[in-house]
Amino acid sequence: MTVAPAELFDPAFVRSLEALQILARSVPAGGRHAEQRSRARGAGQEFTDMRPYVAGDDFRAVDWHVYQRLDKVFVRLFLQDEDLPVYFLLDQSASMARGPGGSAPAAAPDRSTVARRAVAALAYVSLHQMDRVSVHPFAGEALRGMPATSGKNSFQRLLAYLASLPASGTTGLAEAIRSFAARRFRRGLCVLLTDGFDPAGSAAVADAIRLLPHRTLLLRPVHRGEDRPVHLLGEVRAVDCEGSGSLELSIDEALLDRHQAAYREFTEAIAGAARARGGGYLELFSDTPVVPQLAKLFQYGVMQA
Repeated sequence: MTVAPAELFDPAFVRSLEALQILARSVPAGGRHAEQRSRARGAGQEFTDMRPYVAGDDFRAVDWHVYQRLDKVFVRLFLQDEDLPVYFLLDQSASMARGPGGSAPAAAPDRSTVARRAVAALAYVSLHQMDRVSVHPFAGEALRGMPATSGKNSFQRLLAYLASLPASGTTGLAEAIRSFAARRFRRGLCVLLTDGFDPAGSAAVADAIRLLPHRTLLLRPVHRGEDRPVHLLGEVRAVDCEGSGSLELSIDEALLDRHQAAYREFTEAIAGAARARGGGYLELFSDTPVVPQLAKLFQYGVMQA
């Protein structure tokens, strides 16, 4: 469902992010000047090495003190500060629009709202350190995305875009990940926000995640207790919110045990795939504010991306 921008982001939410930053372990060369430390050497500020002068080098980089001592011309090399591409791959299928149900607090938002708040929070951090941010939503197929943007002034536009996104349609999670992995983007950080559900199964989703060429952070919005939904004990008719039918069930403790074991296996599969891509995995509970949960990713105010 669409929401007002103020529902996603209020002044207290903004203030809680001001001490955080995303620090790239390494940034591939070829980006714009920003605040991330690149592997490229050029006209930065931190001295890293020297090499002999070759035709075409900037004379301003020549170390004349070395020339006076050795009668040889060397140039100084510096680490370049470049931007980190941050790609938000955002699941907007109908299952993301489902509320918690059961005995969960009535005020707990749906998964889509939790996911969009997480995008807003991490995008705020990235934009304020001049990294390039893009949003790639999908359901059964790719939806209208937000092209790469940077700078503090882009944040309100990104927030309005997030607020306008509806969650509906079928799930094409594995296919969406494979399609994104095939695109020739500069390597960076991919933040995948999804409940992880796909008719293709968790193994297909995990295999798709492993194809991503980027460091991958998987953020999974969950409703507390969904691993063992005790409020469903008894005779129920389970209806697929994405339209593939319904199922009559008689739910007892034994069936809940089987569901919990399958849920645990499903979680371990997709979480392990994300960790294998050098990022991480974090569950975001819908009944808890997003920022304190995201703070677990940061040590002393910095998240290593």
